[in-house]
Amino acid sequence: MNFINVKKITLTDLIIALGLGLMVVGLGIKMKSASKVTEENSFVKVEKSEQALVISVNINTASSVELEVLPSIGPKIAQRIIDYRNKWGLFKRKEDIKNVSGIGEKTYEKIMDKIEI
Repeated sequence: MNFINVKKITLTDLIIALGLGLMVVGLGIKMKSASKVTEENSFVKVEKSEQALVISVNINTASSVELEVLPSIGPKIAQRIIDYRNKWGLFKRKEDIKNVSGIGEKTYEKIMDKIEI
């Protein structure tokens, strides 16, 4: 056999191939697990419907990262929600989240269908 025209595989090529493979596997696992999140005690629920993914975040138990899934909620407001919860206790009603600095009527309208108690 003549191996003159065969490209040598470098360490960089191997790392790139391995990284791409791990990304594909990780994405597949993430997509599979996201479609199965239905437990009652979940912080973030994802349900598949024919039209779109429905996200529901429990504002009494969600972490900062989980709260940031909500539209218009960044790291600062997510931390304010947690600080409010720690100071005043659990939210009694969804509307109580408007007591958090930075969450007004417009933001509440964007998230009201995506949060739960």
